[in-house]
Amino acid sequence: MTDFNVDKYKKCLDTENIGRNIIYVKEIGSTNDFALKLINHKKRNFPDGTVVLAEIQKKGRGRFERKWISPAGGLWFTIILKTTLEQKKLPEVTLIAAYSAASVLNTEYNIKAVIKWPNDIYHKRLKLGGILAEVERINNDVFLIIGIGINVNLNMEDLAPFGKKSTSIKTILGKDIERELLLPKILFYFEKNYNYYTRTKDFKTIFKKIGNLLN
Repeated sequence: MTDFNVDKYKKCLDTENIGRNIIYVKEIGSTNDFALKLINHKKRNFPDGTVVLAEIQKKGRGRFERKWISPAGGLWFTIILKTTLEQKKLPEVTLIAAYSAASVLNTEYNIKAVIKWPNDIYHKRLKLGGILAEVERINNDVFLIIGIGINVNLNMEDLAPFGKKSTSIKTILGKDIERELLLPKILFYFEKNYNYYTRTKDFKTIFKKIGNLLN
């Protein structure tokens, strides 16, 4: 398994802001936990839209602190955004993230991906990915921490700890794909949808699109 190529990723990235600054680490506890430490650091000198990406997570987690197994070959990353959205809007941002990732899989890779309410991505009743969005408030600043995990180039033995409840893009397509191309596409879709939502507060329009992918 080859490591993620950050230079190739940057050449493919077409966002205005999100992901322009990327922190890549080989092994980490959890990208969300790392993001929380960044936010709570006294200097806090990282750009808005920073992405934390790990090759391996040792303590990856999902909702309700469920363990998320994160071996090499997946996409395990967290987006950090300073926001003016109210905390009660967090479930909507979670859905926007899930919709953005699922849309990329459908349109760019011809994978029938659906959203299992409220935060999981499935293919044929098998889990393909998940979202863990959290909020951190420091004084008057509010930060969104959007963790996204996708089983990309994982083999059957990598998925064995999940039982027969998960799948990967590699399993579906029968080949590895370039993670350096997939991540920029997800970030582009997410930035477009997120910016529209924060600008208009119009979730109804987005939800009409999300509804087509809800399982």
